[in-house]
Amino acid sequence: MRLQVVIAASVLAVILIGLSTDVDGQSTRGVRRRNRFGRIGRTGRSRSRTRLRSGGGRGGRGGSSSCGENQRRKRGGRCVPKSQDPKGVPAKKGSMGPLPGAPNLNEITSIVTRWLDENAERIPNMVQLVFHSCVGGCDGCINTNSPSNKGLIGSYREVQALWKNEAKQGISLADFVVLLGTKAVEHGMRRNGGPGPRTVEFTTGRTSCSDPTNYLKVFNFPQGQNTDAIEFLMSHFGIPSRGLAVALMGAHSLGVCRTENSGFEGRWDNTPLTLDGAYYESMLGTTWSITDAPGNEFTQWSANDGRMMLNADLHLQREFTVNSRPSCGPISGRCEENGNDVNFVRQFANNQQDWSFQFIRAFLIMVSKR
Repeated sequence: MRLQVVIAASVLAVILIGLSTDVDGQSTRGVRRRNRFGRIGRTGRSRSRTRLRSGGGRGGRGGSSSCGENQRRKRGGRCVPKSQDPKGVPAKKGSMGPLPGAPNLNEITSIVTRWLDENAERIPNMVQLVFHSCVGGCDGCINTNSPSNKGLIGSYREVQALWKNEAKQGISLADFVVLLGTKAVEHGMRRNGGPGPRTVEFTTGRTSCSDPTNYLKVFNFPQGQNTDAIEFLMSHFGIPSRGLAVALMGAHSLGVCRTENSGFEGRWDNTPLTLDGAYYESMLGTTWSITDAPGNEFTQWSANDGRMMLNADLHLQREFTVNSRPSCGPISGRCEENGNDVNFVRQFANNQQDWSFQFIRAFLIMVSKR
């Protein structure tokens, strides 16, 4: 009888041990036992996580010792989508880390340089893109639904593809857009007629927007029909003086206005792929006529050779007000050349080297905006 009791107790102990341990010797969920403070509580959750970490699954719950094809295992053992970052939070599309085999910064710079060399038409587009992406903070993104960005949509898609497929996201999209703009400035200045080779400093550390493909922030941009461009540059980018803001306006020496994008038509000067002081020379050495813009209800200033200026441009040189039309009559020659910034216009028209250094200084202030 005594032997039977001992055997029964042993069997009961084995059963209890079997209930409190798994095949790897860890506690199962729901078992109440004393912890190191002497209190009784459930220890199963942390033990089951340990079991997952070692590769075991939860019996009877459809678990698996391996993750799916598009999943990876976290340190805690849980399977998560590969699109999630190491902390298990969905990665931000604009800020996700480098892809496998991502090049270093020097190699990315070479990629950008080759890309710009392939097509000089990209130079004005990249300078405009970096300006638009830095309104509100240089986050590498633009709202493609905004009329102000209409002419940049195709270029921006090219940039995103280049960042992902060639640069393999080796730097943030925000930094990549600024790098493109920086190299476009260098390329534009060293073209024929430009001020010559210039080196523009570039630094990383900018944070991209969360979703470049669905960027819905709305910002106010300076409008060509208005006369407040200098005030905009100073207030939005922190440009500290009117002279530097006038120098930054020299970006209009690149590119052309197209009716389908802005409603205005024409080029600012005769070297639209060179970043130079010809913008200021064109402003001073031309008789401008006020004409109706071909694609909107506003006016522009037109020369007889296809060049044009906007109110925002010519107001640097001449004094006028704008209601529906500039106030100084049909021929701008009747306006006096006594604008607030005419002396800066003359200075940069006469000294391209000085302008180029002032432009770069203002550009670096702009792209440092976070």
